[in-house]
Amino acid sequence: MTAHKLVLWDIDGTLLYSGGVAGEAMRAAMTRVYGRPSVNERRSYAGKTDQQIILETFPERSPEELLGQLDEFTAAYLDILSAWEDAFRTRGRILEGAIEILQRLRARGVVQSLLTGNLAPVAHLKLRMMNLVEFFDFEIGAYGSDSPRRTDLPSIAAERAARRYGRVFAGPDIVIVGDTPNDIACARAVGARAVAVATGPFGVEELRTHAPDAVLPDLTDTSAALTAILAQ
Repeated sequence: MTAHKLVLWDIDGTLLYSGGVAGEAMRAAMTRVYGRPSVNERRSYAGKTDQQIILETFPERSPEELLGQLDEFTAAYLDILSAWEDAFRTRGRILEGAIEILQRLRARGVVQSLLTGNLAPVAHLKLRMMNLVEFFDFEIGAYGSDSPRRTDLPSIAAERAARRYGRVFAGPDIVIVGDTPNDIACARAVGARAVAVATGPFGVEELRTHAPDAVLPDLTDTSAALTAILAQ
């Protein structure tokens, strides 16, 4: 039954594109809290958690020091991104087909949440600014605020979903949809179904080398996306 599926969505590059605004806000928050920004380009951010990005940006500092300031960083990131909401809405966009597949899955009773490297309140803010909040049960998602390691996140989401819905989601009952090899890897870590979408910095053939269960060029073919996600 599709109602027993737990679909966990990545955000950036899968559901929406921020037009660079979120990255600029993150770098500005890093400068405010840690003294300088990351200089990495977008591809090197892709599929990493925000905590991981912070740790990699300042390898000369201890993880305890860096993550001890995570709440301060989160507050700064939210403050800056909220102030730039007009730019986010203007330069960003919901990726084609995303709303349609979210609607189709909801109509089938599929539980939908998030598995994202974004810090939890940042994930909520991005989706609120793009008017996508209604599709997700945020309480059962797993976020970059939960762990620096993306491979930790599927188990966290599954445990939260089990507590909330009173049933176990395991193996292919969990579907992780994302646009990077890291999304595929974290699905593999728990035996979940991995659906890769080539709407981020990685193309179809590059994603295919990481052996996901399905690869889509994008979400515009709703029937193909539904088949890929539900394995039907």
